[in-house]
This record gives sequence, C-alpha cells and structure tokens, in this order.
Amino acid sequence: MKKNKKPSFLAIIPARGNSKRIKNKNIINFNGKPLIYWTILAALKSKYIDEVYVTSDDKRILEISNQYEAKTIARPKNLSGPVIHGDIAMKHAYLKINKKFDYIIMLQPTCPLRTSKNIDEAAKIIVIKNYDSLLSVNTDTSFMWKKEKNFYKSTNYNFKKRPRKQDVKFYKENGAIYITKTKILLKNNNRLGGKIGIYNMRDEVSFDIDTLSDLKIAEYYFKNK
Repeated sequence: MKKNKKPSFLAIIPARGNSKRIKNKNIINFNGKPLIYWTILAALKSKYIDEVYVTSDDKRILEISNQYEAKTIARPKNLSGPVIHGDIAMKHAYLKINKKFDYIIMLQPTCPLRTSKNIDEAAKIIVIKNYDSLLSVNTDTSFMWKKEKNFYKSTNYNFKKRPRKQDVKFYKENGAIYITKTKILLKNNNRLGGKIGIYNMRDEVSFDIDTLSDLKIAEYYFKNK
C-alpha cells in the first residue's frame, strides 16, 4: 500500500521597515531579542515547516533575520509601504523562491507569543480537515456596532433579541497564523480562500503588537506564561 506523501510547508514572515506607530517595530527589543526573532524561532522549531523565509524592504531586518538562521528575500520598494497587503508580499516571495510547496504559512513578526506548538497544531488541522486555508483566532463575546451614515447598527447580533453573553461565541482574527494551499494564494492573491478553517488560540498568546501598550502587555504575558 502506497503511503501518502508528507505535505510540504513554506513559512513566510513579512516584515517591512518604517513602521509608523512604533519605530522599527519588527526589530524592537522584546525580552532581550529583536521582536522578529521570536517568530523566526517558532518557525524553525516547527515539525511541519520545511523552510523559513523573511521578506522585507529593510536591509537591517534582512541582516538580523539571517543572523537568526532565516533565509531572506529583499522586497522591492513598489511592494512595500503601509498600503501594500501582506498577501502581495507573500506571493512575490513565493515566486522569487521558485520552489514548489503544498502550503504557505504566513507568520507576522508582531505576534511573539505564538509558539511552534501553535503552528504545528494549526498545520495539523488544515491537513486533516483538508481545508484550503486557515486562520488563527481567539474566542470573543463582544457585541459589535458600526456607523452607517449618521446612525449606528449592530453587526454581529440582533439587539431586538439580545442573547446572553454566555450563549454567544464569536471568533476574532488574531493575526498570529495564516495557512493556505499554494494554489489558493496564486489564484486569488489572498491568504484566505476556498474552504476556510480556524485554529482557536488562548487569549494570552493572541497578541498582535501594534502600539507601545500592546508591547508592554505582551512582555508581561511572555514573562509570566
């Protein structure tokens, strides 16, 4: 009986320079190491990931990533900046690498509490369930509203039939892990598509650092996890 071929996984870590809210955010000190180090380490320790690449327009980020044993791809200026989606950078990196992989895992360097165990659990889910793509989430029971013209509208519940908090379960995208079949990314130019699954993470490891306050909270949880 022929054994099933082990699927191949490529990890891509998009890390642009010139961050706005926190200067040099992707390489700012976090527990004694550049922030990106913790994502590179988690990727390298994963049992599923075959190769780890960092894509960046910043020479210093690329040099630091090389020091920590990640391979690197210099991203052109026309694919950099705050308005360029990570999906485009991910596709550019994949085509530049010029190797075939079954899955691409996108790992944002701003999620230092995500571990290799989290990555492996997510990878196992997408393989076993045969999802086309997957994103990491954490459970949220918030009632959300948005502005429409001059008024406000509830978006994820019916306020006329208000449920009890304990009966509500929504899922919030936490930015830590995205996995997609390569063919989905190449076809849709999007990290998500087809049959989408989720990997539910605990709140205390679901931090996506965007502000200095986020950084301080994440450092607290890192030291006390």
